[in-house]
Amino acid sequence: MSAPRSRPASPPPTFLRRRPPRTRPLPGPRAAAHGTPPTASGTRRTSTTPTTSVPRGGRNMATDPGTRGPGRLLRAGIGVHEPVLDTVPSERPVYTRYGGLVLATALLGGISAAVALDALLQGASVWAMVAGGAVWTAFVFLVDSWLVSSTHGKTGRSRNRALLPRLLLSVLIGLALAEPLLFQVFAPEMDKYLTEGRDRAVETYYGRLLACNPVDGTTTLSRAGCAEYQLGVRGAPVALKNQIDAVEAQLGKLTRHVAEVDRRQAKLDAVSNELCSKKNYKRVPGGRDVTEQCEIARRQAAAYSSGNDIDTERAKATALRNRMDTLTDRMKQSTEEYRAKVMEKARAERADKARDLRDTGLLDRAEALWAVMTSAFYPCYFAIVLHLLLLVFDSLPVLVKFMAGVSAYDIALHDHLAGARREREADRRADEEQARERRRTELALLRARTADEREVAEHELAQSRVRREKERRALVEELTRALLADRPDRNIPVQEQNGQVRIKPR
Repeated sequence: MSAPRSRPASPPPTFLRRRPPRTRPLPGPRAAAHGTPPTASGTRRTSTTPTTSVPRGGRNMATDPGTRGPGRLLRAGIGVHEPVLDTVPSERPVYTRYGGLVLATALLGGISAAVALDALLQGASVWAMVAGGAVWTAFVFLVDSWLVSSTHGKTGRSRNRALLPRLLLSVLIGLALAEPLLFQVFAPEMDKYLTEGRDRAVETYYGRLLACNPVDGTTTLSRAGCAEYQLGVRGAPVALKNQIDAVEAQLGKLTRHVAEVDRRQAKLDAVSNELCSKKNYKRVPGGRDVTEQCEIARRQAAAYSSGNDIDTERAKATALRNRMDTLTDRMKQSTEEYRAKVMEKARAERADKARDLRDTGLLDRAEALWAVMTSAFYPCYFAIVLHLLLLVFDSLPVLVKFMAGVSAYDIALHDHLAGARREREADRRADEEQARERRRTELALLRARTADEREVAEHELAQSRVRREKERRALVEELTRALLADRPDRNIPVQEQNGQVRIKPR
């Protein structure tokens, strides 16, 4: 068996070969500015003359002040791509001012946030309002920067579809920013309205307190609307009033009884006097005398008078009148003391109510602004115009982009992005082709390696067969010699190469 043949050296696979760097062809004017005119294929011819990298228009990137400083920061804030802007240098001042407009809108939002914090947090420190305004300024700047930068390079209908929702979001942010500034503009009128309303509310509350807490201590819990206006002052002269009412009831009853007794006694006395008058005397022997009816009437009047003891009843009535006078004096003194306590507590509650109403919130100011606006035509007209002006100013970053139309920078950025997309697509296709070539090369290498391994295995198998054949022949020879040593005259069977056995005579 011959040795395996050697395979010729194969060239390196395609994926291991280094590709030349891809260079994007420059357009004609820029290539001319760099000193090498473009060829028909779009690539530049190499030149031995050194050139200076100067963009179109003769501007030097290293020394041009428009490419660095505050202007560049303003443009960076709205997402301007400087290499693309270098192709249209006339747009650089426009986008610098555009960045300044976005920054001014953010600062206006910060001022509005500081005013709103002043309205929400009564008595807050200046540093707290400055910190809140700075945070809101940064937030508005980031939002407006995203709204503006996300529309760069948009053309056609896609630009309108991108601008409309951003304009709506900008209007909503403008509505939130315009209200605190309107509060500041109409602050005197709003303060006057709030002060008058606060005074009316305090006086109404004070009147309800006095109405629901009478100075005589009468309870008003059953009265409608008085349950929440109870002061709870102790020392009400209710007990004295009840005592006076009880004494007055007793005195009235006793007075009526005495009057009834006096009336009946007077009636009996009148009847007795009538019957005992001289005109009713009767003739008796020796002169004139009262009649028997007169005697009976006198006895009835005397019996009624002695049976009722009217003098004792009159003494009781006098004692009750004296007691009622004493209780009335005490009632007056207690009422004055209770009235002083009620008035003191009511004034304290009125002061607390005024203190509570003194702290006005954002909703109170919004209600005051609405009341001032609807009070007359001119305040309403002025507020609407000012509100629209602030709303337009807050929405200017997107509104200007919407009204300006497609700029040269947008077209250049659109072309740049389209070229970048085409380049990425070409790179992707090249990578896919390279991957396919790599897989084909790996498959070819695998097949070649498999063939080599198969040849090596076949060669080793043939060598193994030769070794086994040699070992078998050696064993046969050894056995033959052993048999001949025992019986020299014995015929020896010999196996041929074709597998047949023949007898070799000795």
